[in-house]
Amino acid sequence: MHCPGQSAVRLPLLLTCMVLPGCWAVTGPGTVRGFVGGSLSVTCTYQRGDEKMPKFWCIQGSVFTCGTDIALTSERSPVMQRGRVTIKDFRAQGVFTVTIEDLVVEDAGSYRCGVRTGKLKWDKSADVRVIVSPAPWLGLKPTVPPNPPHPPAAETDPPPRNPGPFRYFPVLAGLQVLALLAMSGAVLWVSLRCA
Repeated sequence: MHCPGQSAVRLPLLLTCMVLPGCWAVTGPGTVRGFVGGSLSVTCTYQRGDEKMPKFWCIQGSVFTCGTDIALTSERSPVMQRGRVTIKDFRAQGVFTVTIEDLVVEDAGSYRCGVRTGKLKWDKSADVRVIVSPAPWLGLKPTVPPNPPHPPAAETDPPPRNPGPFRYFPVLAGLQVLALLAMSGAVLWVSLRCA
């Protein structure tokens, strides 16, 4: 009989994250869409207490990690631009916005928006899927794309807030209870098999 070693601990640790506060500390839109040649904005929210922590936009890596950082703010610089990507942290509102200009098909993919917590901790982040479609105007770049994003005009004007994660609270609470039951069952099963 084979008793799982340390590698078998990873799944319960990931499931434990589901029941601990802070696992959904950053929320994002899930999916955003834009057209080639246009721009799009992504608004992510974070918890109070993280105002001075760096905010990031990155290409999604493995579980809860970044593959490549694209834009990163700092405590002293709440606004940062890198190429076609701008990230702005509205600390008083607990939100930050990432804007990508002059979209190309290669911008489509899986990203993360989040709060950088430190080298020895997992970042608080949300997954964002970017979809870039061909321009409906047949390759002509208009001065105003259809449904243009409305980024904030100034540091004092926060982006419009979405209803927030509270509308999903009953679903998340139910998932947390199921995860806790599954972890308890797994621990009990392993302990009985190895006894």
